[in-house]
Amino acid sequence: MTVVRSELVKALTVRSGPALALVAGGAAVVLAAVFVASLPITQHVSVAEALPAEVVSAALVGIDVTAVVLTVLGALVGGAEHAAGTVVPTYLLTPRRTRVVVAKAVVVGAIAVVVAAVAAVLCAAVGQGALLLAGSDPVPIDGTLLRSLAGNATGPVLYAVAGLAGAVLTRSTGGGVAGALGLLLVPAVVGWFPGLSLLAPLLPAAAVHGLSGVADPAGAEYLAAAPAALLLVGWLTGMVGTAAWRAEARDA
Repeated sequence: MTVVRSELVKALTVRSGPALALVAGGAAVVLAAVFVASLPITQHVSVAEALPAEVVSAALVGIDVTAVVLTVLGALVGGAEHAAGTVVPTYLLTPRRTRVVVAKAVVVGAIAVVVAAVAAVLCAAVGQGALLLAGSDPVPIDGTLLRSLAGNATGPVLYAVAGLAGAVLTRSTGGGVAGALGLLLVPAVVGWFPGLSLLAPLLPAAAVHGLSGVADPAGAEYLAAAPAALLLVGWLTGMVGTAAWRAEARDA
């Protein structure tokens, strides 16, 4: 716990760290409002004409910007000590570097869970508010909506940890951001090539969509909730494990 506490203090004092957490939530709300307002263009229906679930789903797309911003935060936590040259004292104080990397991942993951959960609720509130303003009934707060909120919130957590792992692997904040954003874009690239569709259910996006319940059962990436949860855990474990192994294997 001492290592985790130490890494939490570092994360909270990382330059721009707290500001990024606030931006992650605020930008999600703005993007949610933009997507809801653009329904007449993207879906050719007004908010009043659209199905309530479709309006809230459009608003929840706003959480994508939370994933991008938290990716930067994760990369900063992973790369800041390398940039400042303070990583050597950290490893001298905690010779088992795996403990340091895991502690960083726990801290980044915890921060991301809180920020992503708040962002998901705020995005859904934007959708619900738009429905009320249009004179439509809001989406019932039931298991389906809660699953959608929880599932969508896993995306920012996963990509924040990916940013951290990438930064540790490359010893660079920029490398962490580039790696995580590349992972975020892989599903789109896979979609361009039909022959690569077999990879779709193995990607992080499939886990997020499976957990949120938005994946099309007939689609290439479809996963039920249980396999999606296992895939998510596998990606998180694999990324942190690879970063820890690399940290142990090199001099600094």
